[in-house]
Amino acid sequence: MTTKTRRQFLKTAAVSTAGLLAARSLPAWPRSSATVAITPELSIFGYSQIQLLEGPFRTQFDQNHQLFLHLDEDGLLKPFRKRQGMPAPGPDMGGWYDDGDDFNEKDNFHAFIAGHTFGQYVSGLARAYAVTGSKETEAKVHRLVRRFGETVEPTGKFYVDYRLPGYTFDKTCCGLIDAHEFAADPDALAILKRATEAVLPHLPEKALSRSEQEARPHKSIAFTWDETYTLPENFFLAYQRSGDERYKELGERFIYHEYYDALAENHNALPGKHAYSHVNTFSSAMQAYLVLGDEKYLRAATNGLRMVQEQSYATGGWGPDEAFVVPGKGLLAESLGKTRSSFETPCGAYGQFKITRYLLRVTRDSRYGDSMEQVLYNTIAGAKPILPDGTSFYYSDYNSDAAKKVYYKDKWPCCSGTFPQLAADYGISSYYPSKDGLYVNLFLPSRLSWIEGGTKCTLTQKTSYPASNATQLELEMARPEKFTVYLRVPAWADAKTRVSVNGKRVEGDVLAGKFFALSRTWKNGDRVEYEIGMPLSLQPVDPENPQIVALRRGPLALFGVGNLPASFSRAQLLAATAASASSENWQVQGEAGKITFRPFAAIGDEPYRLYHTVKT
Repeated sequence: MTTKTRRQFLKTAAVSTAGLLAARSLPAWPRSSATVAITPELSIFGYSQIQLLEGPFRTQFDQNHQLFLHLDEDGLLKPFRKRQGMPAPGPDMGGWYDDGDDFNEKDNFHAFIAGHTFGQYVSGLARAYAVTGSKETEAKVHRLVRRFGETVEPTGKFYVDYRLPGYTFDKTCCGLIDAHEFAADPDALAILKRATEAVLPHLPEKALSRSEQEARPHKSIAFTWDETYTLPENFFLAYQRSGDERYKELGERFIYHEYYDALAENHNALPGKHAYSHVNTFSSAMQAYLVLGDEKYLRAATNGLRMVQEQSYATGGWGPDEAFVVPGKGLLAESLGKTRSSFETPCGAYGQFKITRYLLRVTRDSRYGDSMEQVLYNTIAGAKPILPDGTSFYYSDYNSDAAKKVYYKDKWPCCSGTFPQLAADYGISSYYPSKDGLYVNLFLPSRLSWIEGGTKCTLTQKTSYPASNATQLELEMARPEKFTVYLRVPAWADAKTRVSVNGKRVEGDVLAGKFFALSRTWKNGDRVEYEIGMPLSLQPVDPENPQIVALRRGPLALFGVGNLPASFSRAQLLAATAASASSENWQVQGEAGKITFRPFAAIGDEPYRLYHTVKT
């Protein structure tokens, strides 16, 4: 060891030791009423107020709910009991979830992060209970929380020689606060307090980037993959839901200052970073903004998401090989021939929904709804369902050579945790209450119930969007009430967009990229008919390769299937026509005949291609 290296090691060790001492010397758990500095313009409806009606997203929710409702509870708890030296009956879950000693970061991810998604499964079940009122689900949440609590002891034995303590505890924290908030679990907050004390000795003194972790002593490279920079979101939420100041202090302690400072100054800090976790931490920046009131964090999240969108695929997905690329070099186009592992689909969609929901609520900017919609229909809508043995859909394949939908090689990966949470969130992402009315953000078959001016109101949305370009909103009200219904007008919408109430065209400019306000005294039986002009368009993969494009219709990316030619003309693609009134397929006239295009959700096991070369 050279003198310089030894000095670096001693300095690192001193910092680490100081961090542990600081963690242990933090004050005990003072109790107060939680306060936030910023109240968003738009609020959130309760999960129970919105019911998805029959359609693909209701099916996704039901599939996830039933799968996790019936998972073996001893199997879910086994890694925690085993690592604590307790009797650990039940089956091994397999894959990433097991506790074992055969993990190898090069070729074997079995037992990668024991029990890592337990908190997300609890969270998903708690949200599902809030949606459905299922007593069976509520009881399962309460049992899992209570039995998990039996495994928690002060020294955090579970985390000894554990690769990613921050990563797993963040999910545990989320599960416990959601069990408390959405399933009225009586033990969750007390168990969270003990679980937090148990993990703190195993966390660093601050949020660490991966390069900072690599610079510190570590047993293997996998120990440098922890994501402590995502901790603040759930710590700040724990503070708001419990009133314990300690969680606020911990939220501040793990703020990702280096990353947020750069983004707030409009410096692109994304290239080379792990994509999902660095989008996920934008939600921590938003919670820091809401709790602390510093606009730097809002700028960081706003600029960061814009930078992500500037290197997103036509699907709204991002992150080839789970990383962000250097802009201006055509590397997104290059990825189309290099990888089949783009966009961790359930995880990425969950992160995208969270940050766009935060920013939409704060800014009321409809473009965040556009972004949410793009990811919804072009990524997660086409995800294969999780199988009972933990086989999960993970990456979306955008490779130009016969891309296919495939399941991930390892069971119970991270995407098995975010999928049930995301599916439960479809409803609360669709509508938002404001001081003067209601914002309609997503066009899903659904029913919303709320109180307006003391009157019980129900809004039922009937639609087959985006297969059709229309949706209908019907109101049931005990008595008339005056309020405003705001309809999201997508930025891609064309001049054919129109709004009618009770069959009569509404006057006024329906501006693309804005919310259209319908202010009136609403009465029982009123009906809004909203037709959105859906033009065909071509979206280049990146600015450096304008000849490599994806065909889009409104929010939908259309994927070519079958025997695809090497290239098309722009005119051929933009002359695509619907195959039939009842089909989701579109057809493009190629040199040798008609070529079929279809949305991601309509693709099964057939090969497909997203991007096409256009002739110059």
